[in-house]
Amino acid sequence: MDEEKQVAVEESRGLTFKDILFIIRKHWIAILVFIVLVTAGGFTWTKVEQGVKPVYQSSGTMLVSYEGNKDTAITTEYNFSNYITNTYVAFIKEEAVLSKAAAKLKDNTAINKPTNFTAGSLRSNLSVSASSLILKVSYTANDPDDAKTILQTIIDTASEVADSPKLDEAGNVVLDAEGNPEPKYKFLNGNLTPLSETKKGTQVSHTVRNTAIGLAAGVVVAFLYVLLRELFDNKFKSSEEVERVLGIPVLAGIPDYQFDDEKKGGK
Repeated sequence: MDEEKQVAVEESRGLTFKDILFIIRKHWIAILVFIVLVTAGGFTWTKVEQGVKPVYQSSGTMLVSYEGNKDTAITTEYNFSNYITNTYVAFIKEEAVLSKAAAKLKDNTAINKPTNFTAGSLRSNLSVSASSLILKVSYTANDPDDAKTILQTIIDTASEVADSPKLDEAGNVVLDAEGNPEPKYKFLNGNLTPLSETKKGTQVSHTVRNTAIGLAAGVVVAFLYVLLRELFDNKFKSSEEVERVLGIPVLAGIPDYQFDDEKKGGK
């Protein structure tokens, strides 16, 4: 009864750390080859991609600055500006901004590599991040001048939409009690200002990213290789494994012994 319990415990113990180290040492050459080859493939793909279809990124900054009335404290203005900064991060990527920017770009003759601009295509290449009251806006394209032109159009359109007046059902501008145009977006109106000029796009390198992806993929491929080899390997590797699988004790074994002439390279 005790022997049956011992066998059950042995069967349920799974792989130990010692077993894992043994498997890694057994297949270390194949593991190393897979990792090196796949990692090199990721690095090579990056270089080929940069040569065939380079990508350029243009960046610009915008300032979020809320101005209250004369009785509003400076700290209140700052806190509110900081509060709505994340709203602008989402606002610049909104359909209302990007669809209008796409319409402008379709008629822009300055685009060197024209494409069928849509709000979705612009959004996929657009990046907006916030740091305090500063918005950093970046756009990637296959031409350095196009990246700058497209980004400038998006920034200008974002300011234009944020400051747009409210319209009635007939399309007329709604005026407030003082006769001034009523803003469509009350908390965004007049608070978004371009801070720095957009720059000509610089080439973006994904060498580190793609090499890291290749390294991770190499580890996964090596793991799958070792797993399949071990699953289809039906050989007994130790007396403990024989006892665990067959449930019978091992009384004796033949040691792995090398004769002196074999050690010297003889036959």
